[in-house]
Amino acid sequence: MADQASTDWIEHEGQGLPVALDANVQVQFRFDRDRRTAERSNTPHGVPAHGLLDCWTHQDAQSDIVAYRVVA
Repeated sequence: MADQASTDWIEHEGQGLPVALDANVQVQFRFDRDRRTAERSNTPHGVPAHGLLDCWTHQDAQSDIVAYRVVA
């Protein structure tokens, strides 16, 4: 799976991991008040997607990922 860096956020419906395990991503969790809050809480380089495995499949938890973007 080839992941490209994106400045656009992608809405995530909770159907599992949509990127490669080693892709670096920035994410918006359900508990983030809005996209701006999510942007402030992410590092510029993101985190490896595999470190968030429990959050990609929605479980009606505040830690569910609701949006993401792949970063370079």
